[in-house]
Amino acid sequence: MASATTSFRLRPIMKQGTAASIPETWTRYASIADARVGAKSMYQNDRVLRVMLVLDSVGSYVEWIER
Repeated sequence: MASATTSFRLRPIMKQGTAASIPETWTRYASIADARVGAKSMYQNDRVLRVMLVLDSVGSYVEWIER
């Protein structure tokens, strides 16, 4: 389980281009629940195919967040 100081990031898989212009890519999320809300916002961009949730510190995979 994640500690109180753990933060999370979202890594989108794009249909085309990069995710640099999507603000949620650069946001640090304090909880998995907050990150899931951010992923829902990412999915409003039709270029986003999938979103991966990772630990911010090491980039370790946590889960795929589906539409």
